[in-house]
Amino acid sequence: MSNKRFRVAIIGTGMIGQTAHIPSYLARPQDVELVAAADIIEERAQKAAQHFGIPAAYGDWQKMLDEVQPDIVSVCTPNVYHMGPTIGALKAGAHVLCEKPISTSAANAKEMFDVAESVGRELFVTQTARFSQSSMAAKEFADAGELGEMYYAETAPIRRRGIPKWGVFHIKEHNGGGPVYDIGVHSVDLLMWIMGNPKVEAVSGQTYLKFGNQDEGLATSLADSGAPEGVLTPRPYDHREFDVEDFASAYIRLENKATLVLRTAWAANTPDEAGKTYILGTKGGLQLGPLEYISNMGSYQANTGLKLPRERDVSFSGHFWAVEHAIKVLRGEEEKIVKREEVINVMQLLDGIYLSAELGREVLADELAV
Repeated sequence: MSNKRFRVAIIGTGMIGQTAHIPSYLARPQDVELVAAADIIEERAQKAAQHFGIPAAYGDWQKMLDEVQPDIVSVCTPNVYHMGPTIGALKAGAHVLCEKPISTSAANAKEMFDVAESVGRELFVTQTARFSQSSMAAKEFADAGELGEMYYAETAPIRRRGIPKWGVFHIKEHNGGGPVYDIGVHSVDLLMWIMGNPKVEAVSGQTYLKFGNQDEGLATSLADSGAPEGVLTPRPYDHREFDVEDFASAYIRLENKATLVLRTAWAANTPDEAGKTYILGTKGGLQLGPLEYISNMGSYQANTGLKLPRERDVSFSGHFWAVEHAIKVLRGEEEKIVKREEVINVMQLLDGIYLSAELGREVLADELAV
């Protein structure tokens, strides 16, 4: 496969585009060249282009695709607007890195992958929780049978007060959902991947809005809510616009009789370290963050920590690994890690959480089929 430099364009120059995607490409000048950026707010695209030295800025992503004809496009728009630019870029001949969640339904995800396959282009979804040393090690242990039968997993990505206040995360019309789509999807995707992507059998979920639509007068920072590097072009925040969940919980039954439990929040009266992510198996267990293997050693119970290679000392290091991986996949050097069937399965799970909360009952797999 050719080692040519790929020409890259960005659609959506908000926080994740500015602090994750663009720096990840800039870190690989031998592999890629950033040629253009587009945003529905053209001034924001212009500011980002000027700040990062990108040659061209557009207020119309379709015009950008037509004129620039990039090899790779990163779609960094709010969730509701992932599908249109992704399909547009694929049909324009580009490979796509789409931010998570891929869209706001499993049906949309299927259509997006169908288009990618029909035009012979790769669609990568930035489920970047997989791209860490601890996650890769956990997957290696599970695949090697070190855990035995994995029958239960639990995860609790929770912020005490960490509502994103720089964009439209808090507005359902634009984002589709709250912490389930923002941080919950990462943890659920990671566990489902480690456990072998078992199909969803049933979901019981509940969502809550208790704090997000209030002005509590608390001193918080953008770093508290997931923007450690700040935001170049923040949008004014108004709590009265908040209409997504700020807390959600779910109990998921999987086809192999395993169970997954999720709790996720942007705002809750809970200790800062509210919960760990762990997997229980018949031979051993895993705790993630930090990674620890839990089992027996002879007549004694033992917890084993691992010395892992040092991670990149940057914010959003998972995006750096994900971009590197995508380039290697396109060059035929690696097999794709985040696969179509895994993404659709996770999206069906998320669909189940919201549908169950809406209906007030457990939903079954046939109600989530696409």
